[in-house]
Amino acid sequence: MITKGPADELNHFKNSVAMTVTLISFGMMFSSLFLGYFLVRFNAPAWPPVEIENLPKLLPFLSTVVMGLSSWTFVLLERRTEKKALWSATFGLGVLFLVLQFLLWNSLAASGILASNGNVPSMVYAFTWLHAGHIVLALALVLWLGYLIFFRPTGLTDVKLINVGKFWHFLGVIWFLMYLMLFVL
Repeated sequence: MITKGPADELNHFKNSVAMTVTLISFGMMFSSLFLGYFLVRFNAPAWPPVEIENLPKLLPFLSTVVMGLSSWTFVLLERRTEKKALWSATFGLGVLFLVLQFLLWNSLAASGILASNGNVPSMVYAFTWLHAGHIVLALALVLWLGYLIFFRPTGLTDVKLINVGKFWHFLGVIWFLMYLMLFVL
């Protein structure tokens, strides 16, 4: 059960502003990476360059499906009273996403696509590594929510749940954009 105290509205405002500023900062970082990628792509004489001709397609697609499912389970987690199973599903899908990223990096290396092979392959690694690092941070926050859900349910507030959810969904949107940009278009 989510509790509400007398100062919740003020805390909700403060925490929402803090999370919004955080997400804008992360968004600016990813936007600058997207811009750099587009500049390289639009100035390339041919696309895709030979360095990334063998980009894997299945693992990024599976990662996208897993990320979408984890966002869906988080939405349900935010809305339902029974949270334990939904938390477990969200956390498990987040871990599965990271496993798929490790498999993707291994697949890239096995295909001869290495970060040292030029600008475009290094950008693929930079995008996926940075995103995975943010997923690790988000999983730590989801783990903290799990602690509250399982052991301190009175400490779970709407503010905490919503702010972690904003970060989780933000990373889902960023991954979807990366998937389209790096692996589809």
